[in-house]
Amino acid sequence: MLELAVLSATLLATPLSVNVIDATTAGVAQLEAATQLDAGLPEPPSLAELIRAQTAPETLQGFDTVVLTQINASFGSENLPLANGGSLEPGIYVTVSPQEAMIFDEKIMDLQDGVVPPGPASRECKSGCKASLWSPFRNVWLRALEEAQTYVLEVPSRVLFGAEASVPAKTLVELAYAAAETRPGQPPSFSLLVNGSNAGLRARPFYLMPPGGMRVSPGDNALGLRVTIGAGETFTISAAHPRFSPNIEGVGWKELAKQLVAVKKRYPNKGTIIIDVGDDATVGDVVMVMVASQKQFPTVVLTDALPVRWG
Repeated sequence: MLELAVLSATLLATPLSVNVIDATTAGVAQLEAATQLDAGLPEPPSLAELIRAQTAPETLQGFDTVVLTQINASFGSENLPLANGGSLEPGIYVTVSPQEAMIFDEKIMDLQDGVVPPGPASRECKSGCKASLWSPFRNVWLRALEEAQTYVLEVPSRVLFGAEASVPAKTLVELAYAAAETRPGQPPSFSLLVNGSNAGLRARPFYLMPPGGMRVSPGDNALGLRVTIGAGETFTISAAHPRFSPNIEGVGWKELAKQLVAVKKRYPNKGTIIIDVGDDATVGDVVMVMVASQKQFPTVVLTDALPVRWG
């Protein structure tokens, strides 16, 4: 079903006007941790700490500070997409700059202008993710599984992505599929980290289209609403439902928000939107679509051209 449940993170609706995280709002300790990078990065939380924090969040203090410091060391929090969002919850975190991708503080690969280098696909990855991504994510999950069994708890269920705004959105999707398909059991929940200005780091939840796409029937009562992002803030609004016609094309995120208000009036009981990233969209573009759709269609599903078939 496309009408998925909204994640528990609360989305804020107040627009922001500046693009630098003011760490002073979280106290002097966070400011020092985020800016004095020459003193070295703080130690990432252990997998055991993340696992315990799922049932007792108070046991893991300063998680957002550690992630913020890692992002500042990698590409600078001012280069995150600017947006509102929900609070951070502990999880496995991935940072992505145009030069490299990291899990925690360990580099897993070099990137070429934010793009995963060509390579063979993993046989185990139904989405076609590359073997170079499968291996590092699988290793992290296996280590987490070993720790979880020690404490008789579940493997961490959240993955957070801190990606520089100019990174191609298709890289985010590819990394997310690798994280999803390598986790033992059910896929994790995902959040994209954004610059919340005075609010600090914030999180935007999202889902992924099932590998290979999906099929819906009239009995599913699904619309399959999709926004396909093009270059230069161009967009196309379409849907899997055959009665949605014609497609809507436009330019600019304000225009997109306006058109989505009109779509919502036609389909008031729908709340899910598919963002098709294509080859031209950046992570920043994806966040702008999230912001444009948040009041009308708050549940976001990402894909790179996978179809929703009707009938």
